[in-house]
Parts: sequence; C-alpha cells; structure tokens
Amino acid sequence: MALAVALYVLVSVGIGLWAARQVKNKQDFLVAGRRLPWLLSMSLLFSTWFGSETILGASQAFSEGGLLAVIEDPFGSALCLFLVGVWLARPFYRLPVNTFGDFYALHFGRWAERIATPLMAFSYIGWIAAQLVALGEVISHFSGASREVALLVSVALILSYTLAGGMWSVAAIDLAQNVILVGGLFLLVWYLPGGWFRTEGLPADFLSFTPPPTSTAWLNYLAAWMIIGLGSLPQQDMYQRVVSAKSERVARRAAISAALLYLVVGLIPLAAGLYVRLYHPDWLGGEGTAPIIRLAAMYLPAWAQFFFWGSLISAIMSSASGGILAPASLLSENILGRWHKVSGLWRARLSTLAVGILCWLFARENPHIYELVAESSIFSLVTLFIPMVVGLHAPRWRSAAGAITSMIAGVVAYYVAKHFEPEVHPLWHGLVMSLIGYLVGHLAFLAYRIRRRQTQPANA
Repeated sequence: MALAVALYVLVSVGIGLWAARQVKNKQDFLVAGRRLPWLLSMSLLFSTWFGSETILGASQAFSEGGLLAVIEDPFGSALCLFLVGVWLARPFYRLPVNTFGDFYALHFGRWAERIATPLMAFSYIGWIAAQLVALGEVISHFSGASREVALLVSVALILSYTLAGGMWSVAAIDLAQNVILVGGLFLLVWYLPGGWFRTEGLPADFLSFTPPPTSTAWLNYLAAWMIIGLGSLPQQDMYQRVVSAKSERVARRAAISAALLYLVVGLIPLAAGLYVRLYHPDWLGGEGTAPIIRLAAMYLPAWAQFFFWGSLISAIMSSASGGILAPASLLSENILGRWHKVSGLWRARLSTLAVGILCWLFARENPHIYELVAESSIFSLVTLFIPMVVGLHAPRWRSAAGAITSMIAGVVAYYVAKHFEPEVHPLWHGLVMSLIGYLVGHLAFLAYRIRRRQTQPANA
C-alpha cells in the first residue's frame, strides 16, 4: 500500500511538471494565461476548499453534532461557488487588474491596497499550513518518518510542481486527482454493509437543517453560512481561479457546476460520518485517528483503500498548491511589483517559494492549527467584504477613507468581541462594524471635502 501511494504521489507531481510546459510568462504562471476550458476551470474551482477538513473534519463534526455542525462546509462552500457563478464571475472577469489587491487600488487608491493586500495574504497562512500538516501526517503514516521529516517532504512535494507550472500545474493535477477523489469517496460508501441507513437512535434534531426558533440560534446559523459562503468571495484565490477561465461565460458555468459538484461530493463524507454515529459511536469524542480513516481501514479491501488514500491526498495537495499561489501572487504583484530587476515570471516563482517556506515554518510551530482554517475566511469577511461590494456596485460611495476605516473597524471589532466570547458569533460584530466604519469614514471624507471647498475662497 505504501509503495502504491508513493507511486500515486509521484505520478501526480509528474502531471504537474508536464503541465508546466505551458508556462511562458507571468500570466501563464498566475492565471494559466486565461485559457482554461470549462472542465479544467470547474475542477479548479471545486478544489478551492475540498481539502482534509471536508473529508476528515466535516465527517467527524457531522457524526458528533448533526447537520447543524457542518453548515459551514460543505453547504457554505457550495453557496460561495454558486454566488461566484451568478454574481461575481462576470464583474471579476472584466476587471482590468492582475490581482485582487489591485481591485482595491483601482477603486480606493494605493493606501487602501497597501492595507488590503497584507490582510488578504495573511488570511491564507493558517489554511495552507493546515494542509501541509495533514499531508505530513499521511506521509508519516505510510513511511514511519518523523513529523518534522514528513512535513518537510510535504512542502517539497507541493512546491516541486507549483514552482514549475503555477496555475497550469495546479489545474492539471486538480483534474486528474479529482477523478481519484470522487472515486475513492464513492467506494468508501459503496463497501459499507448494505441496508444500514436508519434514524432510530439518533437525537431528535440530528438531521435538522434549521436551528431552534431563537434569535441567537438563527444569527449563529446564518454566521455558519457566511463564514465561507461570503467570507471567501473577496479573496485572491477565488479571483485567480475565476479569471483563469478562457471566457467569462466559461467562468460562470464552471462556478455553478463546481457548486453543484461540491454539494454532491461533500455529502459523501457526511454519509460516512452518519455510519460512524450509528454503528461505531465509541470512535467519537476522542483524539487520534479520524473516524472516517478507521472506517476505510475496517471495510475497504486493499485495492479500494488505495483509492481512499488517493482521494485524501488529492484533496490536500489540490488545496495546498492552489492556496500557496494566492498569497504568492499578491506578494509578487502588489508588494514586489516595483522590483524590475527580476522578470515577472521569476518574481512570481520566488514569491511562491517564499510563501511555501513561510507556511512550512508556521506549520512547524503550530501542529494543531485546523481551527485556523475557518478563521481565514472570517478574517476576509470582516475586513474586505464591505469594500468589495461598494467597489463593485456603488461607485458614488467609493472612497479610500471609507475602505480603510471599514477594514480597521471590522478586524478590531471581531477580535475584541471574540475575546469576550459572546453568545452571538463575533463575526457579526466585525461585519456590522465594518459597515459602520465604511459609512463613518466615507461621510467624514465628504465633510472634509465640503469644509475644504468652503475655506478655499477665504484663503485665496
């Protein structure tokens, strides 16, 4: 089994290196030259978040807490992709910018970009590090290597093809690996003993899709939908994957198709989690091997276990490589963009290497970082979402003061509220203060302009 898994990983890396032949310039590296057809584009969008958290985390969360415990993923993730298709794909594709950091420079000025870019880039570190930790654990499981060595091998594998081919390599590997991913998860459910589905013995509200009729419960329920559903919209990786399509029509179709695929495939780990709840409840509530992995080891034949492990590795590699490209693009274009001594392509590759090393260092110091995955989407929701909406749909309300005040007010309010652990999810405090901050900053700017105009004749 270990040899087969190692061969699968090497073949995946080989596909990425083969796809790297398409890279001739910076645009090829960052957005696949805006040439991806529908199938590659859909696969790329589907892989945005379908990582270890969906397979391992969501299945266990559902086993322990029912449907209300997994609203964020897969349901919120599918919502995000759907909103991209019906709302943002067209305006994103038409933006005359290289990165989503440029969006804030275009509509709010350079100072807004200088604040938005590091906020956006910072939000990826925990997410990428979580994928590296997960891949390192798989490598350690099969090889017996120490955690340090396995983590180093995991980042080397991801960087090997990402450095060579950028988005072209990520798209090619995603398509090949998603076939294994879907197949492996279907095999897992297929081999579970037949006729097992039942609701006897489950808590009364285990399969409830809506919360109890209280204001606090509903606010927290909506927050779960919003964490990824809205929080991942103003992100570089989403923008990057949308504009990699060969046309805005392809981008829209790919996003809607990816949302449907995500919802269908995302239900499979939940089905496995339900089986654990019904027949192996003693596996829940403790640390150690994830229940879905124990399920695969118990019921899958050896050849099918290969596909299961392949699906897990595929999900992790896809999320990690695409995740690294997002902050690397921001570093290359928005922070190092004036470094003209190095070509744009090599600047992008050096930025990718730097981000990979940073995430590796972060993963070394934070081996238990899965809680930071949701934090990355919340961070962008409370800082970047309101300015994004204004920039796209309210041109008369655009102002640097409003955008900057919104970002600062949102992040401060969120972390202050989080410190006091309120009953209502603290993202509501951050989002509301981000909106108020924008209004206050914009109105203060307008008042300053009016006052300045009134005083100009007297000064003259």
